[in-house]
Amino acid sequence: MTDIVKGDGTTEAFEPHKLVGSMLRAGVERSVAEQVARDVTREIKDGMSTTEIYKSAFKLLRDEERVIAAKYSMRRAILDLGPTGFPFEDYISAVMRAKGYETQTRVILQGKCTEHEVDVLLRKDGKAYGAELKFHNTPGFKTDLKTALYVRARFSDIESHAHAEGAHCAIDGGWLVTNTKFTQNAIDYSMCAGIQLLGWSYPDVGNLSQFIHETGVYPITVLTTLSKKEKSQLLSAGVALCHSLAEDADALSRIGISGKKQASVIKESVQICKA
Repeated sequence: MTDIVKGDGTTEAFEPHKLVGSMLRAGVERSVAEQVARDVTREIKDGMSTTEIYKSAFKLLRDEERVIAAKYSMRRAILDLGPTGFPFEDYISAVMRAKGYETQTRVILQGKCTEHEVDVLLRKDGKAYGAELKFHNTPGFKTDLKTALYVRARFSDIESHAHAEGAHCAIDGGWLVTNTKFTQNAIDYSMCAGIQLLGWSYPDVGNLSQFIHETGVYPITVLTTLSKKEKSQLLSAGVALCHSLAEDADALSRIGISGKKQASVIKESVQICKA
């Protein structure tokens, strides 16, 4: 049995079926996923990290089909939206708009004791929800109980202000959104305190990964035709979504990408959006 190192530093036995499952969820055909898993398994060594395993699988998939490889890289692509987290707020706002919510980012709401900046304000069906976003650029980092307590305290202060003024509260509930995972203590507390959690794979149904695939709102960081530097330049210019490139080729021209390279990037963007 071969042991591998997870993102949080813990070890577990490598199980090929888990690798196959992660590729199937990204839309990889079963025959391709099983072949890639067999190829990766032959290269596995004791103590390899999940990042190294992902890179091996990604390279094999990219040789087969760039669009599928891009979708498989989604979780890593979200990690690349940093480091400030601001692009993550804009990205989540776009995903939630595609889910039918009206959204506003970085909204200041008055509390009883102080003002609070709400990362994303969500409105749907006559209800408003304040979402606190916690972006992490390492896959093993988990959003913990301390963060959930902080979120509850902030929203309680906003609710207290409304009650003191005899007005309807600006928000009807609080969300805590992360691109990674939650600790079990954070989950238990949030269920008790009425905080809606949205993580990469939490809850089992209706999680961030599923929202992305359902809406087709993909970040430019998934694109295999762009270098890390080019992705960073586009993010700095406020271009974060694949469909933005598909609709505005000038965004690429502005950072010096033209000709065949530009055509390749736009083609991949269009294919991913359609997929």
